[in-house]
Amino acid sequence: MNMKRGKSHVYLIIYVGNLALPMSLTDADSNRVVPALGVAGTIPRLGFDLHYYPEYENVRKRMHGVGVILFSCVLSGRGRHFLDDAVFDEDGSSIAIVNYGQRHDIVTEGPMEVMNLFLDPTRRPLPQLPGELQLVLPQIVTLHPTLSNRTNRVIHVNLRSPEKVRGLLFAMLDELTEAGAGYEESARNLLSSFLILCAREARRSGVIRAPADATLERIRAVLDVDYAERIRLAELAEAAGMSPTYLCRRFRAYTGRSVFEYLMDRRLEAAMMALRSTESKISTIALESGFTDLAFFNRTFRKRLGTTPGAYRAGGSPPETLTKRQDTHS
Repeated sequence: MNMKRGKSHVYLIIYVGNLALPMSLTDADSNRVVPALGVAGTIPRLGFDLHYYPEYENVRKRMHGVGVILFSCVLSGRGRHFLDDAVFDEDGSSIAIVNYGQRHDIVTEGPMEVMNLFLDPTRRPLPQLPGELQLVLPQIVTLHPTLSNRTNRVIHVNLRSPEKVRGLLFAMLDELTEAGAGYEESARNLLSSFLILCAREARRSGVIRAPADATLERIRAVLDVDYAERIRLAELAEAAGMSPTYLCRRFRAYTGRSVFEYLMDRRLEAAMMALRSTESKISTIALESGFTDLAFFNRTFRKRLGTTPGAYRAGGSPPETLTKRQDTHS
């Protein structure tokens, strides 16, 4: 396979939503199909897939949805990225993380070199990252469609080493394309290295969320960090300088979730990570994630994720109705 791999900045955009995996990108005005170089059909087996577009051009905005997690990596070229109501100039090294149901499009200024990495954590568990990076992962990649909210729909993380991103992506693509002995394990190891790099950058520089409300971000940060503790609404309201009723109304408008729902989702994320990265008993994981009642934990887990904690630990996928694919191209 002859692939153009010139040196450049890398602009990494991550989408999550409902998607039919594309085999090509189309120029909006000329209707010129730009073929993808790469592989297809490895998501059911490996949980991820890669497509490489050496020259992608699109001069007219056509907002569309995506389905699995999509790391759309701009390896060279310039353009503007439209993510719902937000717009980003693609002229620097960054990761923009967009959540389930997000509509987007990239309008290019001339040819753009793009690598698309498709990732589906509902089909195959994400690689376990070392140490504290494992706790960073759910902050940059939503673990399940039902755990999305308005504050994790658009997230930016700056990159210091774009060439490392490029190298890992092409190494993964080579493994999947050549399919040599041991390629699946090698490709999964490279995916792990890629996620480690992303988590490092998020931990180093933090994540920038859009839109941002300073007061509500402080409240959300308390829930993100102290999710396992007993958190009282009155104390949160006092910290925000609001009445409990007004805080609840503002928080729901800001996140799309109530304070309690947001806290439960954060506890579920912690439990999901522990179930697939530790050998602790389910009762212990529930308690350490903030659930004091095991029966309530089991009911909440099944209701939100469509499967039991035990089945999730074993790698079982939720019902297809929760992750139903629809639409589109990237």
